[in-house]
Amino acid sequence: MAIDTGDSFQYTTWAALLGRWLDLARASRAIDGGDDGPWQRAIVPIITFEAIAAAITQIDRLTPSERAIALDQASLLLDARSADLETAFEEWPPMAIAAHEAAFEAVSDTHQQFAWTICWEGPGPLVMPPTIGVPAGRSDDGAVATMLAGTLALPGEPIAWWTGRYEPVLARGLAGCQAMPLDGPLQVWRIFDASGLALEDRVCDLAADEPKGGVPLLVASLVNGQRLDAPAIDQHYPPANPATLPEALVPVRWQADVLAQ
Repeated sequence: MAIDTGDSFQYTTWAALLGRWLDLARASRAIDGGDDGPWQRAIVPIITFEAIAAAITQIDRLTPSERAIALDQASLLLDARSADLETAFEEWPPMAIAAHEAAFEAVSDTHQQFAWTICWEGPGPLVMPPTIGVPAGRSDDGAVATMLAGTLALPGEPIAWWTGRYEPVLARGLAGCQAMPLDGPLQVWRIFDASGLALEDRVCDLAADEPKGGVPLLVASLVNGQRLDAPAIDQHYPPANPATLPEALVPVRWQADVLAQ
């Protein structure tokens, strides 16, 4: 007999949590000795924290745009329910502290598991601006890659990503773009013909083989705890030279399995 360990496990978890929350609700009234006491006001925050910690484990089932919204909502809920606890107690009960810490860590860990990727939306090419303050100095965890300043980015392609850390400058968006949480880091290859004219930009998994005639556009500035100096580019650097782009912009093609994210 096949045993489903996916959705059935999820339903069992939520059923167990619901039973626990009902028990907490009943106990809170007994502890307070009446209605609207501090413990009853603490129930909603505790339930919210525990629900966030449980639900966030399923976030990889969502599309990248849905993931971003869900993570934003989780952070807003954490802040709102924390404020509720502040009004209910001068000192939070240990149960509330533990539930809050578990939810906060779950949201933070989930943020770091994705490769947050910023794409230029267009309509025309973007001259990649300097990314001063990237990587952020607070830690050397994770990895960061960006296009070099001066690179001509085409509409619809990644211009930066980071994973395993938080990047405040990139998180606020470059060129008005918002970061999307993808499953893994990418590379963008600009492919040139023998005359030096760009043929297409190809977005691939970072581990994909280098295409013939390709120049990588995303350059790592932090890998495995090591900060890397960005190479200097000049007017002859092909991805920064407008003369290499035809009047009709070359297509941006996403590798099939990357696009499926």
